[in-house]
Amino acid sequence: MTLIAILIDGLAAAGYHVQATSGLHMAGTIFQGVLTLALLIMTFAYKGKRLGWFNFSTWAHNFTFRYAVIILSLIVNAVLLFVYVLNVTGQNTELLFH
Repeated sequence: MTLIAILIDGLAAAGYHVQATSGLHMAGTIFQGVLTLALLIMTFAYKGKRLGWFNFSTWAHNFTFRYAVIILSLIVNAVLLFVYVLNVTGQNTELLFH
């Protein structure tokens, strides 16, 4: 699943490039939403080990590397989806597309 999350990140980058050059902002937003939904499903469907060693100095468990890749991919794509929605609704036109 970690490799799939990395591939989804590559698809998201390619989708951004396509929508930025062609002007298909709504289609790009929907595509980003589908990718983010797929990552959300992957986050809850992950069957591997989620927590690694226990850190006694901070009293916390750390994520395993594989699960952390999926979580970080979800967070980044969810933030990008939020920015895309702001752009499509006209709230933010400065940062994303020129």
